[in-house]
Amino acid sequence: MFRTGFKKIIYLLHLWLGLASGLVVFVIGLTGAIYSFSDELKAVVYHDRLYVIVPQSSKQHSFDQLLLVAQKKLGKDKKISRVEIQQAPDRAYMFRAYKAGQYFEKVYLNPYTAQIVFHEDANKEFFNVVLSIHRTLLLGDIVGHFIIRWSVVCFVILLLSGIVLWWPKKWKMSIWQQKLKVKWSAKPKRLNYDLHQVLGFYAFLVMLIISITGLMWSFDLVADKKVKVVSDTTSLIRPTPNERILAKIKSFEIKPFYLLYNLPSTKSGTVNVSAYLDPHRIHQKVQYRFDQYSGKLLLKGKSFSSLTMSDQVKALNYDLHTGSILGFWGKLLVCITGLVTASLPITGFLIWFWQKKKVRNH
Repeated sequence: MFRTGFKKIIYLLHLWLGLASGLVVFVIGLTGAIYSFSDELKAVVYHDRLYVIVPQSSKQHSFDQLLLVAQKKLGKDKKISRVEIQQAPDRAYMFRAYKAGQYFEKVYLNPYTAQIVFHEDANKEFFNVVLSIHRTLLLGDIVGHFIIRWSVVCFVILLLSGIVLWWPKKWKMSIWQQKLKVKWSAKPKRLNYDLHQVLGFYAFLVMLIISITGLMWSFDLVADKKVKVVSDTTSLIRPTPNERILAKIKSFEIKPFYLLYNLPSTKSGTVNVSAYLDPHRIHQKVQYRFDQYSGKLLLKGKSFSSLTMSDQVKALNYDLHTGSILGFWGKLLVCITGLVTASLPITGFLIWFWQKKKVRNH
């Protein structure tokens, strides 16, 4: 009696949380699946803006010259805050200007000719729209994040309650086979039920990892501890050329695949540079902070291997969420899991709908 009553409570919890969050879970799963291979797809779809022809001389314009060209294109009211510098010789430089709720634009430049390859309104770019739907449903940071956050909390409870409901009462081989296989020849109702419980079981662990890592962001549990470091404004001299800072980074004993160069937003702000050591796994990076006036290195972040266990877990959050920690196969697993996640609210709703219809007919 206890077990039956307990499972009935779990079933009702599973049902109503599923009905309440199903639509949002469907959107999150589908957009996550689409975005999982965004980098690979961009390299094909946006090849003309991401790649350039390397001339025989292979001499690039200085970073500061390129920055002036990009800033002129955007205008003085849209200040460039970040530059992506790929280290491969055939890659364009990407300059980004962003202000929440106002503009999000990118300028791609050929570093050899200083010519503008492409000017992008990132707010309308397909993959960024998909990512924005995934994060906020296009409802803004406050409302959108709130809905996404608590829908994912509901989904975690749905996953755990689903396993309880799936778990067989008796450990018989015939029952296990029924629980682990989809009967493709069955009628629609039975097939739908099998798809819901069998796919849900196989994808359970990956869905749980993706959900928890997503919640780590949503509840701001992975943010780095900020060390108070500022530029020396006592002399208020002209900022050091960015080229000098880049030269310093090149002199360090690292071989980055690309750099994220963050320009200071205030007079006392620092130049923050993230050197990514692996093209696919962002946890493999070293961060630097420089005085914007003297160019002096103020702070060097720790490499992944030297972080504490808790900080390593935080650093791995993105790569676990996207599957990139396992390379191509990890991304494929996340993509398939996203599609399974999107299917569960549909098959779950149909189970409820057909059961409700059956009760009415009786």
